[in-house]
Amino acid sequence: MTPRAPMPDPSDKDAVRRWMRQIRNSRVHGRHEAPTTPEEFSAVQRKRLLRSAGVPLREIERRRLDVALTGAPTVHHTVPVSTLGAFLTNLQESVSAVAQAVCGRPTRSASIPRDIREATALSAAATYPSSFGVAMYGPSADESQYELFSEPSGHLYTILDEAVSKVLDIVDLSEGTGSSNDLLTEQLAPLGQRAMKHIGSLTAGLTETGVGVRVTWQGREGTVRRSDWSPSGLQRVHLLCEESEFTEAETTTVTGWLGAASSFRGKVEIRTDDGAIIRASTDEELTGRLDEYFNKRVEAEVEVEKVVFTGGRERRLYSVLSLRKLAG
Repeated sequence: MTPRAPMPDPSDKDAVRRWMRQIRNSRVHGRHEAPTTPEEFSAVQRKRLLRSAGVPLREIERRRLDVALTGAPTVHHTVPVSTLGAFLTNLQESVSAVAQAVCGRPTRSASIPRDIREATALSAAATYPSSFGVAMYGPSADESQYELFSEPSGHLYTILDEAVSKVLDIVDLSEGTGSSNDLLTEQLAPLGQRAMKHIGSLTAGLTETGVGVRVTWQGREGTVRRSDWSPSGLQRVHLLCEESEFTEAETTTVTGWLGAASSFRGKVEIRTDDGAIIRASTDEELTGRLDEYFNKRVEAEVEVEKVVFTGGRERRLYSVLSLRKLAG
């Protein structure tokens, strides 16, 4: 990282302009991003303090999730153990299931791979009286984890970041004022049956007790994201998850051009011969070989599953089971 030059003599206008241009350029390239909220400022200061104390980078980079249960049942800063225990278990299962869905092919019942469970494991560190709050940390930073799940951008962006962000996207959309659930179903459907089942269980226990949730997520580079989940928002997501129906998957064959592929997330886009665009996940054995088929004409064996939400909304989920290159 290039250190910032000291401020020049204010009477030298050209030198001041060059100094300010240097600051602007360094921010554009992400080297000196200034905190924009009190929470981000606190996170940056904490990181500097830990660095000065000699704390290893892998510990500084640990993600932190603060979850406060809110509402009348927590007014005395207590909560029934049955409510808290079920909430924490369902939260962990939801995050792991969402992570499995966003980095590969969503499944109904097969085991979540061990590396994904380890990369998304949350550990409770403390409680605090914000109605009733629990502080949790993600796993210690491990470079092998980033090799598995990061984008090739040099940033430590893990599958845990992506899974928690996806859950918070659902939280924020459920708190919208519009009556349409189209945006919510667009977020939920690609996660598949298992992830929706766990999210349904997560929201069910809180809905039954009238408890809300306030979440603060401290992710990479000191970024902080806050979301509030009201009982009405929880109920909205609960109904969508619990009253949805998944059909039995059917297998079909399509031909077309594979125009996009991500080995990090196990996702592809195929433009079929009739002009349709299919966005699909890929079978685990196929994901590591997607570069062989990029920008080529292919024949794909595709599994198609339909989810029907309350109100009749339908979404189709596509999973590519195999690919074969065809002559252009």
